[in-house]
Order: sequence, then C-alpha cells, then structure tokens
Amino acid sequence: MKTIYKLSLCAALLGVSGCADQLELAPPSAIVAPNFWKTAGDAEAGLMSAYSGMQNPMWQNFVTVPLVLADDVRANSGGNFTRHEGFVATPVHGNIQDVWRETYFAIHAANDVIANAPAINDPALNKDRVLGEAYFIRGWAFYQLTLLFGKIPLPLQPSKSATQDFNIKRSEVAEVYQQIFKDLLEAEKLLPTTHTNRARAAKGSARAWLAKAYLQQPQPDYTKALAECEEIMADTQYRLLPGTNYADIFTAGKQNTAETIFELSFRPSTATEGHGLDREFVPFQGADFRVRPTTNIINAFAASVGDLRAPVTLGLHNNNRYIKKYEQAPPTTTNRGLQACNVVFLRLADIVLLRAECLNELNRTAEAIPFLNQIRTRAGLAATTATTKAQVKQAIEDERFLELAFEPHRWYDLIRWNKAVGGVPNLTEANRARILWPVPSRELDLNPNLDQNPSY
Repeated sequence: MKTIYKLSLCAALLGVSGCADQLELAPPSAIVAPNFWKTAGDAEAGLMSAYSGMQNPMWQNFVTVPLVLADDVRANSGGNFTRHEGFVATPVHGNIQDVWRETYFAIHAANDVIANAPAINDPALNKDRVLGEAYFIRGWAFYQLTLLFGKIPLPLQPSKSATQDFNIKRSEVAEVYQQIFKDLLEAEKLLPTTHTNRARAAKGSARAWLAKAYLQQPQPDYTKALAECEEIMADTQYRLLPGTNYADIFTAGKQNTAETIFELSFRPSTATEGHGLDREFVPFQGADFRVRPTTNIINAFAASVGDLRAPVTLGLHNNNRYIKKYEQAPPTTTNRGLQACNVVFLRLADIVLLRAECLNELNRTAEAIPFLNQIRTRAGLAATTATTKAQVKQAIEDERFLELAFEPHRWYDLIRWNKAVGGVPNLTEANRARILWPVPSRELDLNPNLDQNPSY
C-alpha cells in the first residue's frame, strides 16, 4: 500500500502540499480535476492511499502503545513505550506527531475519494463500495484520533490549500462522535455485505466499529451498540473458530478467517508493508524485545487451567514469558519467516462479549450469560458461575482480559469501565488528564486555532 500511497499523494496530489513543493507541480486544485479521478483505477488508487494511512501508524501507535498504557504489558525499553507507560509523553514526542500526521493523511485521502468518486463515469467502478470504504476509513480515523486526543479537528472536504485544513479548530468530543456515527452509518449502508478479503471493509466492519463507538462515547448507548452486535452475530459469514484452531486467527498464511471482521494486511518488509511486532515482542537473537507481558496476564492464564488460548497467547523462551500472538517464527528460528501476520483489529469474539456486556448493563443479565459462555466454551473452560449483574459484569471483564490479550482493546476497555485511573501503573487522580495524549507541537505551531490538552 505504501507505494500506491506515495504515488497517489504526490503525483495525484491527494492533499499533501510537501509533495507538490518537492516536485514543483501546479496547485492540486488545478491538476486533480482535469487529470485525475477519471477511471475506476483512479478511485481505487485514492482508496489505497486512505488504507495506507490506516496501515502506516498501526503496529506501534494503535497496537503496542495502548498495550503499555494498560495492565497486560510492560515496556523493557524504547523511548516511545517507556514514556507512554509513565504517562510522561510530551507534545514533541515522535510517535505522537506521527500518529496525528498519518491518520490525517488517511482522512484527507478518504475526503478526496468521497468528493471525487461520484463524478467518475466508468462502468467498471462500483461507486457504493468505494464510497463505503472511504466513509469507513474516515469514521475509523476520527474514532482513533478522538480516543487518543479527545477534541480533534474534523476536516470533511479535500485539501486545496495550506490554510484550509491547518486552521480548523478542534471540535468537542460529542460532535466528533456524531460525525463518527454519521460516517460509519453511511459506510454500513453502502458497503457490500460479504467479504472477499477481510482486509477490505464490509457492512460487518462498519457495524463492529459502530458498536464499539456507541459504547466508548462519554455516555455509552447500550441499546444502539447491542443492535449492531445482533446484526453482526446474525450474519452467518462470521463465526467463532474452534478452540483448536484459535491460533489461525493470528498466523500468517492462515488469516482472513471466518472469525475476523476486519484486519489490516501486511507483507514481509518493514520498509514497505511489514510491521515490527515480531521484533518488539519475541526474544530471539537480535530482537529489540521492548515489551513483555505483565504478571497480571501471566497469572490470569495460569489460573485459567486448561485454557486453549494460553499457548497461543503466551510463549516461553530462556525463562522469558513473551507475547506470542504476532510472532513470525519460534525464537530459535533465525529466518523469521516469509510474511508478517496481519493485525486483526475486529473479530467476532470481541463482539460476542460486547453483546453480553450490553445485555448485562440493560439489566438483561440472564440473556448475557450464554454469550459469555460461548467464549468460555470455545476456550475449553467450564460455564461461568456468575449469576448477579455485578458478578456477570466482572466475569465479562475478566474474559475480555484473556480472550483479547495483547490486541488493542484493553486500554480502552479500562477507560470505558472507569478503571484506568488507579488500575494501571503510573496513572493516578493527580495525572488523570494524561489519559489523553498532547496535541503535537508541530500542529500547534502550524495552526493558531488549535489548543492544547490539559496538563501539557
């Protein structure tokens, strides 16, 4: 995706002025209209630019950093990780600037598709699919940014000048969520029902993000989230894999499974489309091995006797417990494999547990228990003994801890349950505001209308 991304953004000028400066091209508004957005291939190239904006900051900023913020992973080393773990990140912190820039690249590319694809008169173009994917990406991007930064700018039109986007004020979080819902509902309407590739969005992908966004907003809407979960679980193309095949969800060459709702595709080279999770997580010779599991998650699996997920989730090498879900090969292997695994961002088990959570919060506890037990049974465990609302709530939280270990959900679960402050190392009432990241200094310098988050 990166190759297409660079060509699209520079040659086709999808809104990044730096590319135009380097190539000494005419302004984007003068070139895009007459020379681009003519064919189905042009629309697809623009869409790939947007997907690439999702992919570029993914493995570190949307996977590893939320892990070290939560209570299942600790940082061995690495400035990005240790600063986030200590809640002492700053506005000049490199990965904070990267995630803002790259995610807004995705938004700008999606805006170009949304604005220009409708006018393309090419019978080969499936406009609904292309527009649905663009709305999905934009809704996803706004959601990721508001989780990290709180209030954010909401550019909804293609970039045509430096001042157009750089001077947008941050919208309040409630307004951001309304835009997220609007985009994802439009995506749900336009996207195809079935996947041919789980790395491309379908209706279920939009529904899954809607469910999570309905719950993550400041005032959770359990009724709307439940409705989206029910739609997904009624879709027969999604099903839980047998417990004996649990590893397939995360294994390169076996992914794109029936359990996956959306995953981001990666290839071998970290210089193009690969990711560095194997190096960060697995203690092989020459590895960075920058993050490792906490005793919390190790002990939780030790107490879950017979859990089929344990050997897939945790590895052991030279007395080091390590994160196994993303490894390319065992630690003793010098050739680390031919392909990095895809990063699974949405899968059915997450939605099953969210459905149980919604039902329980809506005082339908008896209906919630069977869904909790679906996940436990698949893991080879006995049914839960929880019966009261409070007991079932805790049982669901405990099950999410194990089922979704080292996937990028735990940190946001803790925030949703109001358990982050005091529940993770280094986060107390005194620095509660540090749940949000700082707005990057570079963006504040460029845009006089931006304001900084408290405590930075």
